[in-house]
Amino acid sequence: MKKFFPVLQFLNVPNGITTLGLIFGIVACYFLVQHNLQFALIFVLLSLLMDLFDGFFAYKLHQQTEFGQYVDSLVDFFICCIIPIWVIYIFVGSHPILVIALVFYCICGLWRLAYYNIVCSKEYFVGLPVPGAMLVTTMVLWLVVSYNIPSWVLYIALFLTGFLMISAVQLKKYGFWQKTLWLFGCLFLVLIIIT
Repeated sequence: MKKFFPVLQFLNVPNGITTLGLIFGIVACYFLVQHNLQFALIFVLLSLLMDLFDGFFAYKLHQQTEFGQYVDSLVDFFICCIIPIWVIYIFVGSHPILVIALVFYCICGLWRLAYYNIVCSKEYFVGLPVPGAMLVTTMVLWLVVSYNIPSWVLYIALFLTGFLMISAVQLKKYGFWQKTLWLFGCLFLVLIIIT
């Protein structure tokens, strides 16, 4: 089989989980077309959980590959940079400052992912990882849309997370900050499901 489809040599547990995250992202896009923010965010958050699991299993199963790193970055760009632009445009609008904030966020996400693929440390992330930035901006978006918080709070969150993604701040992999962020992500997912 691999003779005819050589890419299948890279089929392993982490890459399968990454692919599942992509599928969840595509399902999120379906719900965006339906203007269903609740289900769109549920599937975006599920795709972010897959991003956590693929890295964890790649590390634990010693299946870290260059191919997996590139696939993960491509999926992260789609889930964490492209989908947020679409979500925010549909549910918040297209104010000029918001458009500038979205473009800035997307560029920072792209550069962060490319930089990570070149300068990858086994112990630290340099700059806020793109999924973490996406989780923060998604929570702020939910507050803006659901609780009528002023939209300028979202603008600030986009600029702030953009700067953090390309900053020199070092964050320990699987450290307290990451566990806390993912705990908030899981609680946020439960909140969206029950409301």
